[in-house]
Amino acid sequence: MKLAGVELRWVELQMRRPVGTAAGTHRDRPLALVRVVTESAQGWGECGALADGTLVDPPIGAVWTKLAGDAVARLFRATRARGGHLPEASRIATLFAGVPVDRMAAAALEMAVLDAELRSDGISLARRLNWAGALDAGAAGGAGKGAGLRVRAGAMVGIPPDREPRSLVDSVDEQVSRGFSRVRVKIEPGWDVRPLATVRREHPDLELQADANGAYRLGSQGIDDAGRLAALDDLALVCVEQPLPPGDLAAHAILAGRIATPICLDESLGTNRRLADAIRYGACSVACLKPSRLGGVFATRLAQESCRASGVDAFVGGFFESGLGRSANAALATLPGFTLPGDLSAPADYLSADPFAYPVVEGGRVEVHDAPGIAPEPDPAMLLACSDAARTVWVPYTP
Repeated sequence: MKLAGVELRWVELQMRRPVGTAAGTHRDRPLALVRVVTESAQGWGECGALADGTLVDPPIGAVWTKLAGDAVARLFRATRARGGHLPEASRIATLFAGVPVDRMAAAALEMAVLDAELRSDGISLARRLNWAGALDAGAAGGAGKGAGLRVRAGAMVGIPPDREPRSLVDSVDEQVSRGFSRVRVKIEPGWDVRPLATVRREHPDLELQADANGAYRLGSQGIDDAGRLAALDDLALVCVEQPLPPGDLAAHAILAGRIATPICLDESLGTNRRLADAIRYGACSVACLKPSRLGGVFATRLAQESCRASGVDAFVGGFFESGLGRSANAALATLPGFTLPGDLSAPADYLSADPFAYPVVEGGRVEVHDAPGIAPEPDPAMLLACSDAARTVWVPYTP
């Protein structure tokens, strides 16, 4: 595909309600969007970085600076080397280094180029990912032919502002009433065993996960002592996610030998090499794989293949994406290595507005986009209303 230019667009969105976690509270959701324009199609990409970043991920401002700086220049250089033709989406990540800000910039550019490729070829992302054979109809996805491709979707509930277990149960009740069979609950030291036990009493059959965002410490002897998490073993949780700081795989392996609840890693898994180390050390039996953090769709496909080969359960994690990013994640969830429901609830559940359409989640399942591209084109009026005009940049390609 011959490149005409690249547009970068900063979009200001807000959360419907604050989402509390052990790492902080999410209130705003700015997005950095990339639009790649070619002679045959245009494609959209989304940066997953959050407003303030995370323990291991850069804030969106840093990724925006990278995109507006040398990221587009790298894409242009690679295009010139190909006589004006864009490099294939699967090669975009090779243009960047392995540091977190580069991986997130690469993921956004890769998504835009991939979307353009898919539209030009007249195929959906789910079909492209499963090119070699029929879509898997396994436990997590349940994708198949007939009434459309559908995958199971999980919901997430934050720490309630009033820190009352009853408020948490009310939030979980709402998600269960909408058909979600898996709910991920945020915890932190002092807000863990009691609220989770309250939820479990109300929902004995719910696939319940706890997410600690690295808030505990091994052997601290304080309220944040990870040894206290052994009290979760009686609650039959699917897993406790990222209990310890992300840099210490050895400590996670030790903790895995001390508690019966399966350990899931999230922030620890920034690269496929890191995932391989975690599996080799026995640091996790569940993996939360986030495409933006790993460097894009193709890096995530490799990661789920590693999990599948090693017998490690996996699910697609989310960064409060718009309908564009969520649609990419839903397509990834059709792959057989994703054995657990992903973070695929509708953006309308947490965003006050969304320029990109996303299907309604019905019965705890979401229909995967199966038309050409990753997601439908954005709504022009809504996109314009949410865009920061001062940070909408068109960069024409010059040979």
